Amino acid sequence: MVNVNVFKNFVEAVQNKVQSGNSITPLQFNSFAHQSQMLVFEKDRKTFLKTQESSDFLDNFLKTKTLNPSSLTGFAPYPDDFQHTAGVRAYYNGIERPVDLVTNKAWGEIQASELQPATRYFPKYTEFAGEYRFLHRNIGIVMLDYWKEPVKPVWGWTSVNNAPAYNPVTSTDFEWEAFSLNEVASVYLSLIGCNIKDKELEQFSGQFAQQNNNIL
Repeated sequence: MVNVNVFKNFVEAVQNKVQSGNSITPLQFNSFAHQSQMLVFEKDRKTFLKTQESSDFLDNFLKTKTLNPSSLTGFAPYPDDFQHTAGVRAYYNGIERPVDLVTNKAWGEIQASELQPATRYFPKYTEFAGEYRFLHRNIGIVMLDYWKEPVKPVWGWTSVNNAPAYNPVTSTDFEWEAFSLNEVASVYLSLIGCNIKDKELEQFSGQFAQQNNNIL
């Protein structure tokens, strides 16, 4: 996990090297920091949808949960920290099988289909209004792979000499590892209007790590 104060000090150090002044308030920093990690998150998820290859960044948020859909309706709620589905599996005669996603538009057609009905051997699901809906309704136990919602980073602070000072007690760190810092920082810096090339950012990162006892 990356400490939110380390991240803040790093992006401010880069910002001060390439432009004068630093007018970002703590509330603005928290907002931009979360937006930055979410942009990286969604970019990597879209890549996964195209290639089925998950990134190291996404893997920080990947979880598995057992669902027990209602045998009457086939419905099961999303996990509380749900963000996106990664994969759905069910068991038939002790064999794990993938559950195919069906669009909401085609869901009614699948239920009425006589040629290709959903069965426990060929189960299907759709996502609707905060819940999963499964066919065959008596699908049994379902294994859900999903990406949890990234925790919002918070740089907590107290006032010292009329200036905000870092307060670890009220702060919330990032959940991703240090190897993703440059990527998230690059997005953050672009959001606040600080344009910097990747090579320059890597150089600043190395200098910052040395100056801070290789903290990155």
